Amino acid sequence: MAKPQPRTLIGKLLVNGKARWQTPLTGCTVALLLCALITLLAQWLAPHIEPANLIMVYLLAVMLVALFYGRWPSVFSAIVNVLVFDLFFVQPLGSLAVSDLQYLVTFAVMLIVGLTVGNLTAGVRHQTRIARTGERRARLLYEMSSALGQAMTQAEIAATAQHFIDKALTARSRIFVRQGHTLVDMTPETSDGGLAVEPATVHWSIDRDKPAGLGTDTLPGIPYRLCPLQVDQRRFGVLAIKPSKSREWLLPEQQRLLETCTLLTAGALERFALAESAEKARLATEGERLRNALLSALSHDLRTPLTVLSGQAENLAWDLTSVSSPYASQADDIHQQALDTARLVSNLLDMARLGSGGMVFHPSWQSLEEMMGSALRTMRGSLSRNHVQIDLPDAGLLVECDGVLMERVFINLLENAVKYAGPDAGIVLRADTRPGWLEVTVEDTGPGIPPGAEIAIFEKFARGHRESAIPGVGLGLAICRAIIDIHQGRIWADNTRSGGARFHFTLPLTAPPELAQTEET
Repeated sequence: MAKPQPRTLIGKLLVNGKARWQTPLTGCTVALLLCALITLLAQWLAPHIEPANLIMVYLLAVMLVALFYGRWPSVFSAIVNVLVFDLFFVQPLGSLAVSDLQYLVTFAVMLIVGLTVGNLTAGVRHQTRIARTGERRARLLYEMSSALGQAMTQAEIAATAQHFIDKALTARSRIFVRQGHTLVDMTPETSDGGLAVEPATVHWSIDRDKPAGLGTDTLPGIPYRLCPLQVDQRRFGVLAIKPSKSREWLLPEQQRLLETCTLLTAGALERFALAESAEKARLATEGERLRNALLSALSHDLRTPLTVLSGQAENLAWDLTSVSSPYASQADDIHQQALDTARLVSNLLDMARLGSGGMVFHPSWQSLEEMMGSALRTMRGSLSRNHVQIDLPDAGLLVECDGVLMERVFINLLENAVKYAGPDAGIVLRADTRPGWLEVTVEDTGPGIPPGAEIAIFEKFARGHRESAIPGVGLGLAICRAIIDIHQGRIWADNTRSGGARFHFTLPLTAPPELAQTEET
């Protein structure tokens, strides 16, 4: 008959953790030896010891057997002690019969007390071993948590987790960590790694976020378990583990221990991912701060000389034109180039202010027609050869916005149209109203926006054509988006049916305040 197996992990550990001399058969043998020793001593000391005191000695033997060998050897010891006491110390000697029926009560009490003491002692012994096993497990998990907290890379986390998992579960394991869209085997090269894992099963487990393999309903035939490493639906990898004894794998305590180790490993991988993201964000923020500081310093240093150069070029062009000099056109070109460079420097300064939060927003009621007209006057030199058309629903339309910033938006959109559509392209400024919103459109008849670049062109230092002779650093549209965001609007771009570029932006439209009417007397 096969030996019954313990149903719990604690019972399994107690059986497997016993010394060879702590088997039930050895306990029964020791119980017989103790009974024989007590009986011999009692025969020698019979004239000097009372039967009641002798019973206490036999009960002490039962307790000792229960303490060192468990419940069943103590039961055997209690029964043997009652029988021996009856044979050697109760009349008639050498027989189980009794001359006084009161001894039956003595035997019953002796047996009950022996069984009770043995059972309680064995229970205390069992609980002590349970506490020791739990303490060892808690200490191991604490050491694993501490070691994972000190790991700085994914390789260190995987090596640490693998070491403690193999030790805690008496198993062989292998950890796969997700890096981008691939799974990387993080098993140390120095490890004997005897666990062979099929890559297809690993990808199946992480893609479907389900455990697979031994002890599960999915692929139960493979000799190892695949456990996804995840925290809050974020998947960081897969743990493949194969226990040395498969029969222990189905025990509830073993499953809980595996889940705890899996969560600790996934938490360490999440901490590494968060630390890596925080470091990237810190570097990006620091780079942005340095770039804004550089742009601000450069813009301040260039603005004054460019303003002087523009003014001097304009005066020179007037003077040369007044005397009909053939060099008047060249002076005018210098003036236009100085203005273009000054606008570029203004864009750099505006972007630096927007990035550092130094842009001041002053909303007020502005005329849409006047803002468009001011932008067109500023760009009159660059738009001299373009055909510009304006389509407004109402010439007196008022919008609550920052007039200076919105004029910058119109200037940048017009400058962008001239640069990429060409000096001879047609440009249309159109405004439409709908409940609660004003939509403004700037479209041209140029080559349009490259496919797939409709969103990227609004990023800082992004250009529609990377390799191009068109001047600029790619800040105009980024500034437009930042200004529109300040106004609680939205900006986007697409192409017209004829192929030209078209830029849209919206602004909140509310009813302007009513003007008080004065009554003439």
